[in-house]
Amino acid sequence: MSAKQRLALIMPFVWNAYSKPCPSGACEMLTLILLCVLVSSIISTLLFVWMVFSLAYTHFVAGTVTGVSACVMLVLLILVHPLRCVVTVTVPSLGTKQGRKIILSTALLYAITSCVPNITNNMARSLHMMKCSAGNITHSMLESSNVPKAALRDIRNTLAGLPSIGSRDYFLELENDVDVKDMEKSLSQVSESMKANLATLHSTVGQTSQIVKKIIAALFVVLMIGSSVVYVNGYLTHIKHDNVYQSHQLMEALQRVGGDVTLPRSYKKKLVKTSGARMSAREVKRGLWGMLALLIYALMCGIMLGLDHFVYRSLQSLLTWASDIPDIQTIVHVQMTVKGTYIGFIPHDIQKMDRKYPYSMSMLPPGCVQSLSAPEHSVLTSVCTFLTIAFFMLLVEVFARRLRRKVCASFYHRREEQRTQYLLWKILDKRERPEGSDDS
Repeated sequence: MSAKQRLALIMPFVWNAYSKPCPSGACEMLTLILLCVLVSSIISTLLFVWMVFSLAYTHFVAGTVTGVSACVMLVLLILVHPLRCVVTVTVPSLGTKQGRKIILSTALLYAITSCVPNITNNMARSLHMMKCSAGNITHSMLESSNVPKAALRDIRNTLAGLPSIGSRDYFLELENDVDVKDMEKSLSQVSESMKANLATLHSTVGQTSQIVKKIIAALFVVLMIGSSVVYVNGYLTHIKHDNVYQSHQLMEALQRVGGDVTLPRSYKKKLVKTSGARMSAREVKRGLWGMLALLIYALMCGIMLGLDHFVYRSLQSLLTWASDIPDIQTIVHVQMTVKGTYIGFIPHDIQKMDRKYPYSMSMLPPGCVQSLSAPEHSVLTSVCTFLTIAFFMLLVEVFARRLRRKVCASFYHRREEQRTQYLLWKILDKRERPEGSDDS
């Protein structure tokens, strides 16, 4: 017997032991326990990886939560048959609307939590450079008062060296009532206040994004499990719930009752083959709405990524433009000649002064320049990967929904027979009534 044949014999036994309400023997009980251990281990491992690498929980917190969840889940899976059905139905539900919501929300949150902090960081660095440049310009302007003061001091010293006018004090005095140290202190206080506000804003944005990310992640997990619970409950309590499939059991029942497996025209359009690729009008409509939702999420992710790149490129261009502004070079050139006469009419030069006082002012000193944080290419790659997964999930959503019904049918054989008998009765009733009459 080949391995494929052995597997074909083992798998029905394993699935039967797992889907039964109560095991009928020790072998089935052992198989059930092993399968529940495997399922709880896989779910706990995925939960741990998600909490650590996506939701930024510590290893201790994630390990504690997943450890307790694994133990509780293992006990409940072994003892509670409907819970096994709900957990199993949740797997194909990942390919339906709720699972796609988790992937799309993860993509959007990843884009937000990666782009918003980078944007605020670049804005903070740009404001710091502007503050540093303004402070340097203000300081340079205050220091520029020393240039004319030095020139006047040299003129006074030169004139004081002349005996004939050394005792006279009639030339100009430059007064400066500006307290440079006090103004520098005020500028420093304003700078520190702005830096603290930006740091607080950056920290608040980061913490808020993480909290929102955790809340939305927990909400979507609850919704996904809740949708599975609602589906199983509807399957068990409402005979019409998702009962639109042309199953093999239904065709066999038609063959046994009337010998004719031909369906009425209205049911040919309404019923969907469980093994076929044909989609009903409702499934097509649901797929179009899902595609629209996918495009909206992709647009929002694109806006966030584009805004991050736009802010970075704009600020980088402004930084390059500001760095190319040359320093302002100023020279105060003082030329002074004191002339006199011999015997009252012969002119001659008594004293000469020719000095230059250079002065420069930099618009953006090298100490003020900070490199900007470029957008990470891994963010774009990750978001595109999430969106691609969501697109493929949309393509297989129809088959995931059909698989959900098959899972429920394997867990509740008697209920599936009742649903099949209901469809059989509706089809037979439709055959007896005239074409075009409404179904009740």
